[in-house]
Amino acid sequence: MKRNFFTSLLAVVLFLGVAFGAASCSKNDGIAETQWKVINITVKKSDWVWNNNDGFYQATVNLPELTQFIFDEGAAIGYYKFNNDSKTALPFVKTYAYDIIENGVTVTKFYTETISCDFNLGSPSSVVFTLEMSDLAFYEDGVPVDMNFQVVLIW
Repeated sequence: MKRNFFTSLLAVVLFLGVAFGAASCSKNDGIAETQWKVINITVKKSDWVWNNNDGFYQATVNLPELTQFIFDEGAAIGYYKFNNDSKTALPFVKTYAYDIIENGVTVTKFYTETISCDFNLGSPSSVVFTLEMSDLAFYEDGVPVDMNFQVVLIW
């Protein structure tokens, strides 16, 4: 009796092993492969617009690649590119120090610059890059410099 039980158990285990092995080697027609698209964007100095009400710069760029499906079921990730070999995910926050003279005394002041982005679904969809300084100040010449960004869409 024990021999028949163990023989039957071994047969079931071998059958299940072969069945699972065959299923794992089969083509997964029901599962979609992950896809992505990388979009490099340069925001020119002239593209930045000062929002006087809220105290920040914005630049809106059309992003027709952003579909309803990607917006709902995928991912949109923004990066700030320092150069061709270095980038960081948005938001990017950096604090700067500068000296001013107050009443004949040099005083060090600080401000923080934040670069971020928002994705908007529409016709066409868009990405809005925002540049904000904690002291709500303008740049010396009135507008930010050219900046390079990268958007990665994953679905």
